[in-house]
Amino acid sequence: MINFEHYVRAQSFQEAYELNQEFQNVVGGGMMWLHLSNASYKTYIDLCDLGLGEIKEEEDTIQIGAMVTLSQLLNSSLLREYYGDVFEECIKHIVGVQFQNMATLGGSIMAKLAFSDLITLLLPLDPVLEFHKQGEVKLSEFLKQKNQRDILKFIYLPKQKHKMAFVSMRKNYTDLPVLNLCGLKTEDGILYAVGARPNIAVLVREDEGVTFGKNPRGSKEYREHLYPILKQRIQNALEVAE
Repeated sequence: MINFEHYVRAQSFQEAYELNQEFQNVVGGGMMWLHLSNASYKTYIDLCDLGLGEIKEEEDTIQIGAMVTLSQLLNSSLLREYYGDVFEECIKHIVGVQFQNMATLGGSIMAKLAFSDLITLLLPLDPVLEFHKQGEVKLSEFLKQKNQRDILKFIYLPKQKHKMAFVSMRKNYTDLPVLNLCGLKTEDGILYAVGARPNIAVLVREDEGVTFGKNPRGSKEYREHLYPILKQRIQNALEVAE
Protein backbone atom coordinates (compact mmCIF):
# COMPACT_ATOMS: atom_id res chain seq x y z
CA MET A 1 0.00 0.00 0.00
CA ILE A 2 1.33 3.46 -0.92
CA ASN A 3 1.49 6.14 1.76
CA PHE A 4 1.84 9.95 1.77
CA GLU A 5 2.37 12.28 4.70
CA HIS A 6 1.10 15.35 2.86
CA TYR A 7 -1.07 16.21 -0.14
CA VAL A 8 -0.48 19.50 -2.01
CA ARG A 9 -2.44 20.95 -4.93
CA ALA A 10 0.25 23.12 -6.51
CA GLN A 11 -0.92 26.62 -7.46
CA SER A 12 1.97 27.36 -9.83
CA PHE A 13 4.51 25.45 -11.88
CA GLN A 14 7.29 26.94 -9.79
CA GLU A 15 5.69 25.67 -6.58
CA ALA A 16 5.33 22.19 -8.09
CA TYR A 17 8.93 22.27 -9.34
CA GLU A 18 10.35 23.34 -5.97
CA LEU A 19 8.39 20.68 -4.10
CA ASN A 20 9.51 18.03 -6.57
CA GLN A 21 13.19 18.70 -5.90
CA GLU A 22 12.90 16.80 -2.64
CA PHE A 23 13.50 13.13 -3.34
CA GLN A 24 10.76 11.95 -0.96
CA ASN A 25 8.12 13.94 -2.82
CA VAL A 26 6.35 12.75 -5.96
CA VAL A 27 4.26 14.32 -8.74
CA GLY A 28 1.06 12.42 -9.46
CA GLY A 29 -0.45 11.97 -12.90
CA GLY A 30 -3.45 9.70 -12.62
CA MET A 31 -1.41 7.66 -10.09
CA MET A 32 -2.57 4.46 -11.77
CA TRP A 33 0.77 2.61 -11.65
CA LEU A 34 2.14 4.46 -8.62
CA HIS A 35 -0.57 3.24 -6.28
CA LEU A 36 0.46 -0.38 -6.94
CA SER A 37 3.76 0.14 -5.10
CA ASN A 38 4.42 -0.26 -1.38
CA ALA A 39 6.49 2.92 -1.15
CA SER A 40 6.08 5.76 1.33
CA TYR A 41 6.47 9.37 0.25
CA LYS A 42 6.52 12.66 2.12
CA THR A 43 4.36 14.74 -0.24
CA TYR A 44 2.04 13.97 -3.15
CA ILE A 45 2.08 16.88 -5.61
CA ASP A 46 -1.17 17.28 -7.58
CA LEU A 47 -1.10 19.37 -10.80
CA CYS A 48 -4.87 19.44 -11.29
CA ASP A 49 -5.16 23.24 -10.71
CA LEU A 50 -2.60 24.24 -13.36
CA GLY A 51 -4.75 24.13 -16.49
CA LEU A 52 -3.19 21.02 -18.02
CA GLY A 53 -6.37 19.10 -18.83
CA GLU A 54 -7.19 20.27 -22.35
CA ILE A 55 -6.43 19.45 -25.99
CA LYS A 56 -6.14 22.69 -27.98
CA GLU A 57 -5.64 23.47 -31.65
CA GLU A 58 -2.96 26.09 -32.28
CA GLU A 59 -1.69 27.60 -35.51
CA ASP A 60 0.93 24.95 -36.30
CA THR A 61 0.54 22.42 -33.50
CA ILE A 62 -1.93 20.56 -31.34
CA GLN A 63 -1.26 21.35 -27.68
CA ILE A 64 -2.05 18.59 -25.19
CA GLY A 65 -1.83 19.27 -21.46
CA ALA A 66 0.10 16.79 -19.36
CA MET A 67 -3.01 16.02 -17.27
CA VAL A 68 -5.14 15.05 -20.28
CA THR A 69 -6.50 11.56 -19.68
CA LEU A 70 -6.30 8.59 -21.99
CA SER A 71 -10.08 8.77 -22.45
CA GLN A 72 -9.78 12.35 -23.68
CA LEU A 73 -7.17 11.25 -26.21
CA LEU A 74 -9.26 8.31 -27.36
CA ASN A 75 -12.39 10.43 -27.85
CA SER A 76 -10.79 13.56 -29.32
CA SER A 77 -12.30 14.53 -32.68
CA LEU A 78 -9.34 16.88 -33.25
CA LEU A 79 -6.80 14.05 -32.96
CA ARG A 80 -8.97 11.84 -35.15
CA GLU A 81 -9.07 14.55 -37.82
CA TYR A 82 -5.29 14.65 -38.15
CA TYR A 83 -4.21 11.12 -37.18
CA GLY A 84 -7.17 8.92 -38.05
CA ASP A 85 -8.15 6.25 -35.54
CA VAL A 86 -4.59 5.48 -34.37
CA PHE A 87 -5.13 6.91 -30.86
CA GLU A 88 -8.25 4.79 -30.44
CA GLU A 89 -6.45 1.66 -31.70
CA CYS A 90 -3.67 2.28 -29.19
CA ILE A 91 -5.64 3.25 -26.11
CA LYS A 92 -8.64 0.90 -26.31
CA HIS A 93 -6.46 -2.01 -25.15
CA ILE A 94 -5.01 -0.22 -22.11
CA VAL A 95 -6.48 -2.02 -19.06
CA GLY A 96 -10.07 -0.70 -19.18
CA VAL A 97 -12.33 2.34 -19.25
CA GLN A 98 -11.95 3.20 -15.55
CA PHE A 99 -8.17 3.15 -15.92
CA GLN A 100 -8.37 5.26 -19.10
CA ASN A 101 -10.53 7.83 -17.29
CA MET A 102 -7.78 8.39 -14.70
CA ALA A 103 -4.41 7.73 -16.35
CA THR A 104 -2.79 10.79 -17.93
CA LEU A 105 -0.59 11.38 -20.96
CA GLY A 106 2.00 13.16 -18.83
CA GLY A 107 2.19 10.28 -16.39
CA SER A 108 2.66 7.83 -19.26
CA ILE A 109 5.52 9.86 -20.73
CA MET A 110 7.32 10.72 -17.49
CA ALA A 111 7.30 7.13 -16.27
CA LYS A 112 9.21 5.99 -19.40
CA LEU A 113 7.68 2.54 -19.05
CA ALA A 114 9.15 0.07 -21.54
CA PHE A 115 5.74 -1.45 -22.28
CA SER A 116 4.09 1.95 -22.86
CA ASP A 117 1.73 1.88 -25.82
CA LEU A 118 1.52 5.68 -25.84
CA ILE A 119 5.27 6.23 -26.11
CA THR A 120 5.35 3.79 -29.03
CA LEU A 121 2.46 5.68 -30.66
CA LEU A 122 3.99 9.13 -30.20
CA LEU A 123 7.63 8.37 -31.02
CA PRO A 124 7.32 8.44 -34.86
CA LEU A 125 5.79 11.94 -34.58
CA ASP A 126 8.60 12.98 -32.19
CA PRO A 127 6.48 15.62 -30.45
CA VAL A 128 7.92 18.54 -28.52
CA LEU A 129 7.60 18.33 -24.74
CA GLU A 130 7.48 21.57 -22.76
CA PHE A 131 8.97 21.44 -19.26
CA HIS A 132 8.95 24.13 -16.60
CA LYS A 133 12.74 24.21 -16.11
CA GLN A 134 14.44 22.90 -19.24
CA GLY A 135 11.93 24.26 -21.73
CA GLU A 136 11.23 22.43 -24.98
CA VAL A 137 12.69 18.97 -25.63
CA LYS A 138 11.88 16.42 -28.32
CA LEU A 139 10.40 13.18 -27.04
CA SER A 140 13.24 11.18 -28.62
CA GLU A 141 15.79 13.24 -26.66
CA PHE A 142 13.81 13.08 -23.42
CA LEU A 143 13.78 9.28 -23.55
CA LYS A 144 17.61 9.32 -23.54
CA GLN A 145 17.88 11.62 -20.52
CA LYS A 146 18.47 10.46 -17.01
CA ASN A 147 15.51 11.10 -14.78
CA GLN A 148 15.08 14.80 -14.04
CA ARG A 149 12.77 16.16 -11.40
CA ASP A 150 11.18 18.63 -13.80
CA ILE A 151 7.50 19.37 -14.40
CA LEU A 152 6.04 18.38 -17.77
CA LYS A 153 3.51 20.99 -18.87
CA PHE A 154 2.48 20.40 -22.48
CA ILE A 155 3.00 18.05 -25.42
CA TYR A 156 2.93 19.56 -28.92
CA LEU A 157 2.01 17.40 -31.91
CA PRO A 158 2.55 18.53 -35.53
CA LYS A 159 -0.74 19.79 -36.94
CA GLN A 160 -0.77 18.02 -40.27
CA LYS A 161 -2.57 14.93 -41.45
CA HIS A 162 -0.59 11.72 -41.08
CA LYS A 163 -1.17 8.16 -42.19
CA MET A 164 -0.44 6.04 -39.12
CA ALA A 165 -1.23 2.58 -37.81
CA PHE A 166 -0.78 0.92 -34.42
CA VAL A 167 -0.76 -2.79 -33.63
CA SER A 168 0.15 -4.87 -30.60
CA MET A 169 0.24 -8.46 -29.42
CA ARG A 170 -1.29 -9.21 -26.04
CA LYS A 171 -2.13 -12.38 -24.18
CA ASN A 172 -5.63 -10.99 -23.75
CA TYR A 173 -7.46 -7.85 -24.85
CA THR A 174 -6.52 -5.56 -21.95
CA ASP A 175 -3.23 -7.18 -20.90
CA LEU A 176 0.15 -5.45 -21.11
CA PRO A 177 1.70 -5.84 -24.58
CA VAL A 178 4.20 -8.54 -25.45
CA LEU A 179 5.21 -6.32 -28.38
CA ASN A 180 3.76 -3.15 -29.90
CA LEU A 181 4.43 -1.26 -33.14
CA CYS A 182 3.42 2.07 -34.61
CA GLY A 183 3.99 2.89 -38.28
CA LEU A 184 4.07 6.35 -39.86
CA LYS A 185 3.93 6.68 -43.65
CA THR A 186 6.63 9.08 -44.89
CA GLU A 187 8.04 10.05 -48.28
CA ASP A 188 10.93 7.65 -47.61
CA GLY A 189 8.76 4.69 -46.63
CA ILE A 190 7.37 3.59 -43.29
CA LEU A 191 8.98 4.76 -40.06
CA TYR A 192 8.37 2.27 -37.25
CA ALA A 193 8.44 2.61 -33.49
CA VAL A 194 8.93 -0.76 -31.81
CA GLY A 195 8.07 -0.99 -28.11
CA ALA A 196 7.77 -3.57 -25.33
CA ARG A 197 10.89 -5.24 -26.77
CA PRO A 198 10.85 -5.51 -23.63
CA ASN A 199 12.95 -2.32 -23.57
CA ILE A 200 11.58 1.16 -24.32
CA ALA A 201 10.46 1.93 -27.87
CA VAL A 202 12.99 2.68 -30.62
CA LEU A 203 12.62 4.09 -34.14
CA VAL A 204 13.60 1.97 -37.14
CA ARG A 205 13.27 2.15 -40.91
CA GLU A 206 12.20 -0.73 -43.14
CA ASP A 207 15.69 -2.18 -43.56
CA GLU A 208 16.99 -1.58 -40.03
CA GLY A 209 17.23 -4.28 -37.41
CA VAL A 210 15.79 -4.31 -33.90
CA THR A 211 17.15 -6.01 -30.81
CA PHE A 212 14.80 -7.96 -28.58
CA GLY A 213 15.06 -9.44 -25.12
CA LYS A 214 13.05 -11.62 -22.78
CA ASN A 215 10.88 -11.05 -19.74
CA PRO A 216 8.00 -12.95 -18.10
CA ARG A 217 5.67 -11.85 -20.90
CA GLY A 218 7.65 -13.42 -23.72
CA SER A 219 10.97 -14.76 -24.91
CA LYS A 220 13.46 -13.09 -27.23
CA GLU A 221 12.67 -15.71 -29.89
CA TYR A 222 8.92 -15.14 -29.60
CA ARG A 223 9.34 -11.39 -30.11
CA GLU A 224 11.61 -12.00 -33.09
CA HIS A 225 8.86 -14.22 -34.54
CA LEU A 226 6.14 -11.63 -33.88
CA TYR A 227 8.01 -8.64 -35.29
CA PRO A 228 7.64 -9.33 -39.05
CA ILE A 229 4.00 -10.34 -38.52
CA LEU A 230 3.15 -7.06 -36.81
CA LYS A 231 5.13 -5.12 -39.43
CA GLN A 232 3.00 -6.73 -42.12
CA ARG A 233 -0.17 -5.75 -40.26
CA ILE A 234 1.08 -2.16 -40.15
CA GLN A 235 1.76 -2.23 -43.89
CA ASN A 236 -1.68 -3.69 -44.62
CA ALA A 237 -3.39 -1.04 -42.50
CA LEU A 238 -1.52 1.78 -44.20
CA GLU A 239 -2.37 0.38 -47.63
CA VAL A 240 -6.06 0.37 -46.70
CA ALA A 241 -5.71 4.01 -45.59
CA GLU A 242 -4.41 5.06 -49.03
